[in-house]
Amino acid sequence: MNLVFKIDTLLFSISAMFTVYTLFFTLAAMLKRNKRKTNSIKTQSIAVIFAAYKEDRVIKESVESFMKQDYPRDKFQVVVVSDHMEEATNLALEQLPITLFIPDFQESMKHKSISYALDHLEGFDRVIIMDADNITDTDFLTRINQATQTVKVLQAHRTRKNENTSVAVWDGISEEINNTIFRKGRVNVGLSSALIGSGMVFDFEWLKQHMHECKTFAEDKELEAILARDNIFVDYSDDIYVYDEKTARQDILIRQRSRWFHAQILAFSLITKDFNIRKINLSYIDKVIQWIPFPRPVRFLLIFLMILFWSVVSFPVAIKWYCLLIIKIGTYLLAIPRNMYTQDFFVSITKLPSMMIALLRSYTASICRVKKKDMSFNNTPHHITKKNNHE
Repeated sequence: MNLVFKIDTLLFSISAMFTVYTLFFTLAAMLKRNKRKTNSIKTQSIAVIFAAYKEDRVIKESVESFMKQDYPRDKFQVVVVSDHMEEATNLALEQLPITLFIPDFQESMKHKSISYALDHLEGFDRVIIMDADNITDTDFLTRINQATQTVKVLQAHRTRKNENTSVAVWDGISEEINNTIFRKGRVNVGLSSALIGSGMVFDFEWLKQHMHECKTFAEDKELEAILARDNIFVDYSDDIYVYDEKTARQDILIRQRSRWFHAQILAFSLITKDFNIRKINLSYIDKVIQWIPFPRPVRFLLIFLMILFWSVVSFPVAIKWYCLLIIKIGTYLLAIPRNMYTQDFFVSITKLPSMMIALLRSYTASICRVKKKDMSFNNTPHHITKKNNHE
């Protein structure tokens, strides 16, 4: 029994460390951040890249929507990389005032599309990476221009544009929790924001120089590792929105999350493999801790299992696990923006157990992907194209 108590102490210490770490950044997100003001605003030239792999359903509307920006028309260029899209889609895109690239990749990857575009572009100050289903407000570029006067890399606030199913509601809530913890909370204490794959803004020459270092489907994590290695701060703008379609079906969520969990495992292996004590910095250390392959659903499962075990064997030992569970749940409730506590949220609570099971299945699928060395990229099917009127 001594060994059982030792294992319990070890598991509790690990779980408590992650819980406290998460709580710290959740509370940090509530702080008011003082941003440096710039006296003069330069109107930067901006390339906006939509990497579109089999995105015939949504790409045209996204591009047409983006063309309504109030930014000077001669200062931005929309670029679409059409990867295995239909001829009719390409013909429709050719009618728009954009730059269209149609590469022929034997093996499609988002990083290849971005690299292809960058190799054929010159003379821009900034580059923005967008997903094919993303739409923005008309002042998006104007506000991005203001926010990037003194920073090299910035992540915009990606948020849901739909809540048509309980799965979409929880997918949107999950993203906002991540925005609070991994982006807003981080930058409020001086650490780099996490990147999220779209709504990412880079110094044009920096990305052109480093994009070719990305080799997997987890290009955003690879870029994060490079930025952390070079101690380049990634800023986050909580009030500049990119509206993103949330997954509406559980089977698609499982497939999507298995790829994301796999990306976390890849990221951890990349950043630890390239560890260099001479280049150590706080953001680098934070990434190492953040990417330890011990994701949120597994942490919850461990706590539930320990509560179940000790409630039967020795209830007094279970009390500390009950306390930890309450703190963990409270942390995530704090991380959810107040405006998301809607009727849809409370109706969807009944779906939470099945969502947790789906996420655990995703984690299992990601382990299978790792074992099979499956580096394939599968796009997420789309079910809606327009953002909700109330967003």
